[in-house]
Amino acid sequence: MAADSLKCPFLCGFHTPDEYDIYLHMETQHSEGKSPFAVDEDQHQEAIKHHDKNDDNVASSIEHSVEEEQFAECPIESCGEVITLAEYDDHIELHNLEEASGAAAAGSPYPEQEAATASTRSRHGDGSSKQSNSVQQWKQILQMPDANGHKRRSPEFEAAEERPRKRLGVSGPDDGKPTASLRLKPELTNRRLQKAELGKYAHEDRMPDWLVTLLKKEGQVVETGVIGVLEQLLESNPTTKYAYLCHPCVQHVSKLKKEGGFCGYRNIQMLSSYIVGTKPLGAEHFRGKLPSIFRIQDWIERAWDLGINSQGRIETGGVKGTRKYIGTPEAQAMFLSLDMAVEAQGFKDQQPIIAERKLLEHVQAYFEAGDIDPARKVRTTSLPPIYFQHRGHSLTIVGLEKRSNGSAELLVFDPMFRDPQSITKLIGRALSHKTSPDKSLSLYRRGNKYLKKYHEFELLKLVFSVSFSFSIPWNS
Repeated sequence: MAADSLKCPFLCGFHTPDEYDIYLHMETQHSEGKSPFAVDEDQHQEAIKHHDKNDDNVASSIEHSVEEEQFAECPIESCGEVITLAEYDDHIELHNLEEASGAAAAGSPYPEQEAATASTRSRHGDGSSKQSNSVQQWKQILQMPDANGHKRRSPEFEAAEERPRKRLGVSGPDDGKPTASLRLKPELTNRRLQKAELGKYAHEDRMPDWLVTLLKKEGQVVETGVIGVLEQLLESNPTTKYAYLCHPCVQHVSKLKKEGGFCGYRNIQMLSSYIVGTKPLGAEHFRGKLPSIFRIQDWIERAWDLGINSQGRIETGGVKGTRKYIGTPEAQAMFLSLDMAVEAQGFKDQQPIIAERKLLEHVQAYFEAGDIDPARKVRTTSLPPIYFQHRGHSLTIVGLEKRSNGSAELLVFDPMFRDPQSITKLIGRALSHKTSPDKSLSLYRRGNKYLKKYHEFELLKLVFSVSFSFSIPWNS
C-alpha cells in the first residue's frame, strides 16, 4: 500500500489515495441514516425484522455482521491497534495528547521514534508530522455530517457506545461496597460471550504464530520510575491542589504494536510489578519477574480448574493461546489462586455522573487510608495500584489528583500508550525549567471528560490480609 494511502477505519479493506473516494466510500458503505448514494435498505431490514425468529442462520448472520462493524484499526501507523468503535474517539484523542506531550520535548510521542539515540530510532516507520496529519484527517472525516446532518458513524458505532460491556456489573451492591467475587448478571451466566465482550478475536482458537514469536521475543514495554516523575510534575503544577500516588516501584507496562486485546494482561502485569517490588505474601510465585501473557493465561486456567470464577471458562471458551479479552473476573481469579486476597468493587448508575462520583470518592478514600502526610501537596503512599475496568477497556489507577478548580482526575497507566520521551528523560532527574507540568500530566489523567461516557465501573484491589490455601507452581 502506498505510504500516503487512506485506509477505511471500519476494517473493510478499502483504501485509496483520494480523499473524495474515501469520503464517498464511507458515505455509501458506512453511513448513518439514508445515504443519497446508497441503495434503500428499508425493505430489507423490515424483512429481517419479521423473519421467522427460529431461523438461527439468519440471526447468526446478522449478529456476525454487526459484530464485525464494532472494530476499526487505528490509522496511526506506529499504533495500528484494532479497537472498538465505541472507544475510537477517545483513542484518537489520547494519541493527540501523546503528540502534544512529545512535542514539549521536540520529539515524537513514541520513545522508539526519537532520533536522539540509535536505540530509540523508529522501528515502525512514520514520524510525528505524518501521525498528526493522519489523526486530524480521520477525526475530520469521522465527524463530518452525512446527508441528513448526522455524525458520520455507522449505526453499530452508536449501538456500541450505548451497550455496556456485558461482563461488567456485580450481582451484589453497586455502590462500591466490597464483593467477595465478581459475578455476571444472571442472564449472562453459562452463556458463551461474543465479540462485544471478548473483542475481535472472540472466536479464535489459537493466536497466529507471528504473534507468539513476537510476545516471546519482545514480551512487553516496561518503564520504571514514572511514578517519581509524576510526583515532581504534580508538585510543581500550579493547578494541582493536592494528589495521591501509589508505591513508586510500580512499573508502566505497555502493549507491543498490533499485539491485540491484551490490555487486561498488561494491567495484571502492572499490579504484579508492585508484588515483585514489595514482596508481600504470595510473591514467591512470581520469582522476581513479571509474568508473561502465556504464564497469566496458564494461571487463569488453573484458577478455573480450582473452581475460582470458573464460569469464565464457559463464557470465554478458554483463553489459553488466544487474544480474547479478559476482564476483572479473570484478574480476580488469578490473584486468588496465588494466595493473594483481592477486593472487588462495582459502581453502577444509569446517570454516569453518579457512577463517576462514587468511583472518585472511593479511590480517594483508598489512598487516604494509606500512610500519608496530609500536609504535603503530593502524598506518595506504599499502596498497590488498582485494576480499573470500564466498558471495552481496562487501565491501572496509580493515583488521584485534586485540581484547584475543585475537579478530580484519576491518574492512570494506560497499557495502550507508552510514556513519551518528555517523561522518560526525566526519570531520576530534576524537572527542567522548560517542562510544562500540566501538559506532561495530560496523558495520565482520566477525569470527567473521559469518565462521563460510562455508567458502570469495576475496581480490583490487592489487600494481602488473608491467605488462601490454593497454590500454583511456576511450571505448568
